[in-house]
Amino acid sequence: SSSVGAQYQCCEQLTFTMGIVLQQTLITALFFLWGAANNLNDILIKQFQKAFTLNDMGAGLVQSAFYLGYFVGALPAARVGKVYGFKVAILIGLGLFALGACLFFPVSQVGTSYFGFLVCLYLIAFGLAFLESSANPWIVLLGDLATPGSGTRALNFAQSFNPLGSIVGVLVGRFFILGGRELNNKQAEQLSALELADYQHHQAAAVGMPFLTLG
Repeated sequence: SSSVGAQYQCCEQLTFTMGIVLQQTLITALFFLWGAANNLNDILIKQFQKAFTLNDMGAGLVQSAFYLGYFVGALPAARVGKVYGFKVAILIGLGLFALGACLFFPVSQVGTSYFGFLVCLYLIAFGLAFLESSANPWIVLLGDLATPGSGTRALNFAQSFNPLGSIVGVLVGRFFILGGRELNNKQAEQLSALELADYQHHQAAAVGMPFLTLG
């Protein structure tokens, strides 16, 4: 009887440990995800300057829309995490992030709505606010559950994937978004209105698939 009880306790502990490891792995992946998303903004600014006729202020709306989403989303994210738990907040964040990223594709195929892209970025950042506000305390909690006192170490390990995601984001942007032909002012002036519109549509469309994959 004691042997059976010991085996049951061992299996229960193993299941508990595997559950924690799985949760830690998934949350660590989120740190990688928002590292990649945050570092695509500079790439997008340059791409949108090719796809639309933008001055510096217009191009700067990319950063404004993104960080406005963070600012507006912070308080609701904290409230949801406190009332409904970290899991619900993360699921909402993932849903908003995926919605914003996936909407990049249809908006890019239309190719004429800069405002549409800004809305997508706002949704992505709004979702990231939910992810970040819940992922940090959750990873600490899981670390302490696995090994008491190791929560800070677990957080530091998860955060180490953030710069890795940043590097991947830059590489994805460089090779899959900015890989197209870039015209200087003289070359652009030599194009007819139809040719220029086709060029700009092509540049806008280049943004869609990488973000669809990210979503």
